[in-house]
Amino acid sequence: MRISTNTIFASSTNKMSDLQVGINKTQQQISSGRRVLTPEDDPIGSARALVIQQADSMNEQFATNRKNITNTLSIADGVLGNVTDTLNSIKSLIVKAGGGVLTDSDRASIATELQGNLDHLMGLANSTDGTGGYLFSGYSTTTSPFSKTINGANYNGDQGQRYLQVDSARQLPLTMSGDQIFGNIRTAATTFNVQPNPSNIGQGVATASIANASALTGQNYELNFDVTGTQVSVVNKTTGATVLPATPYVSGGTISFDGIDMTITSSPAAPAPGDKFSVQPGNQNIFETLTDLVNALNTPVNTVAGKKDLTAALQQANGNLDKSLNNVLTARGQIGVSLKEVESLDSEGDAKGLAFKQSLAEIQDVDYVKAISDLTQQQFVLQAAQQSFVKTANLSLFSYIN
Repeated sequence: MRISTNTIFASSTNKMSDLQVGINKTQQQISSGRRVLTPEDDPIGSARALVIQQADSMNEQFATNRKNITNTLSIADGVLGNVTDTLNSIKSLIVKAGGGVLTDSDRASIATELQGNLDHLMGLANSTDGTGGYLFSGYSTTTSPFSKTINGANYNGDQGQRYLQVDSARQLPLTMSGDQIFGNIRTAATTFNVQPNPSNIGQGVATASIANASALTGQNYELNFDVTGTQVSVVNKTTGATVLPATPYVSGGTISFDGIDMTITSSPAAPAPGDKFSVQPGNQNIFETLTDLVNALNTPVNTVAGKKDLTAALQQANGNLDKSLNNVLTARGQIGVSLKEVESLDSEGDAKGLAFKQSLAEIQDVDYVKAISDLTQQQFVLQAAQQSFVKTANLSLFSYIN
């Protein structure tokens, strides 16, 4: 069979070109440390590697989320720690304010200190996470949770909790509802907390219900019987304004004011002249409790009835403060549980990340010993092919003519 010179040249050139491509590829594998440079190198391995890379990327994102939630919850725990210290300080002031030898001036000084604690507490409740988002406003992280009012504070956030994905099957709360921490102080099982004054002599029974929800103020009221026991009036204890002037008392009759219907019955016995009944919201926040306490301490105590009023106010404030402390401690407990879980998930995530990288290395990484051996062999074959081509190229008619 005759082989043309063109065929010899073309065949040899193609072979050497293929050998050079192989050498280049091996050199790239060695320099990059990767065995699989393109999917065609190992289609099945490339597909497996893609799945593992995606899983590893998600695992790294979860690790970032865990770091973010750890930072936020740590800030929240620090804030609530300050809240706990402030509430304990307030409890000490309440005990101090109950001292029998204190004058009106002494109680006013305590009220001033309590007002400072109240303002500090308000600042803590409106704390941010360091990036401008409010910690205790639920979903509404751009809205300041609490705004100061005449009777304490209003909650402007919502009841929601933002969650962050910290693992493939786990979400943890990133924010909290300030209403659950600083509010949620149940003073009565019903909508209103109606209490007879400790100085009452009569045995009238009072109840209150909502008449018009839109007219409710959330403030405190006091119903007073006159010196005859036949007339009643209602004073807003928060503002000091009279909201219902003297009105004839009828047992079982309805006494209406600021969206509230109040009823007093002469059972088991009629109210006595000078009897009083306090009406408070059945659910308060700590700011309302402290505002009421400040107002009570700023009120001069000149009579036996006034002393009983002060004692009742201190007892109410102390009970509400205990409930508020329980709310704060519950929230801190939840934060502690979340931080502990994040720590555990971090360990699991690190183990997963290591396993993913080892699997990728087994699929993609080059075996340097084998690659260098292959490179040496390929270079030897190319050199032999080049030398063979030189000799083969000389086997032509022109060589004999020369």
